[in-house]
Amino acid sequence: MYQYSLCSPKANDDIGKIRKEQTGKKEDVSPRDWSEFERFALSVMHGETFNDLATSLSQCDIVLINGEGCIYDRTRQSRMIFFIAYLAKRFFDKPTAMVNHSIVMNDPVLEEIAWHVYPLLDDIVFREGDSARACPAGRGRVAADAAYLYAPQPQGQWCRSASPVEDSAEVYWHVGAFDPQAPYACIGGGSVYFRGLRPGFDAIPGFLRLCRALQASVGQVMLTASSAKDMRILEPVAERLGLPLAGANLPVQTAVNLMGNARVYIGARWHPSIFAHRGGTPVIALSRHTPKMDAFLQQAEMPPSALDPFALEDQLDAIMAAVRAHLYEGEELRDRLHNGAARLASLARENVRLLT
Repeated sequence: MYQYSLCSPKANDDIGKIRKEQTGKKEDVSPRDWSEFERFALSVMHGETFNDLATSLSQCDIVLINGEGCIYDRTRQSRMIFFIAYLAKRFFDKPTAMVNHSIVMNDPVLEEIAWHVYPLLDDIVFREGDSARACPAGRGRVAADAAYLYAPQPQGQWCRSASPVEDSAEVYWHVGAFDPQAPYACIGGGSVYFRGLRPGFDAIPGFLRLCRALQASVGQVMLTASSAKDMRILEPVAERLGLPLAGANLPVQTAVNLMGNARVYIGARWHPSIFAHRGGTPVIALSRHTPKMDAFLQQAEMPPSALDPFALEDQLDAIMAAVRAHLYEGEELRDRLHNGAARLASLARENVRLLT
């Protein structure tokens, strides 16, 4: 069976043709709101736009659209995800599912599009409950993020593969030394710092103080960047304190090993939080302004958090109190979190139920 799957919604700019205006700017040939969906779909059927997309849809048997965490506002990627689903079902008559996704209904244009497209689909699978409750069709199911299918290697095996005598350690961590056999905490960034919520805000001082506090409490601190944007914050911190930094080029299994064997993870990133949870690592989420982290904590059965990513220095005592509490609970807490993550891993395959 041939499948067409939109694996990376962030790469939607690479789908189809985008004409250039005389000014040299790219013209957005995706529909701007629901009223344009049919007209733009007809232009695809007439061979005027998105020829590669039309070819793929015509040749496949089933369409699975991996929505990830990209459906919010009225961004092009949000509109295109729904447009592809609409096109696949309404004009190509293909069994179509939107899976492994979250949605934030924070824009009237997006909400209107969702109201019309969701009821057309053969399956709607959300990766957490908050999005399912917002689904206007009332037909969405809750599974778990596909990332839960990855499990960290046992500590001994992980330590051997990450030893400095192996290539992996020298290639993927830089700046500072790292001993995977010794206790360590992981700190991540977050897209919340790059959404223009606090123009001119400098996150580096807060991360510096947090890292110093963790060094005193846990020992090693590993900085983890999920994107090039995260590096803008974490690389200067790593250089000033001589800390190891794992970049976004980390292989998935190595990232799972790293997060899943840490003593604690602090950050505002969804997938690193899942990797941590999968190994039983407690997560201290910087959740204010990031509803997806609230949803993660609820699904993972971890305590809710109101920590503000823009006020790390002011909340340092509260963060470190949570760290000490998690360390005190030790293996009992880790076993409970690990078992919960294993349950979610069993649900992750529900994303592809349409294939059966």
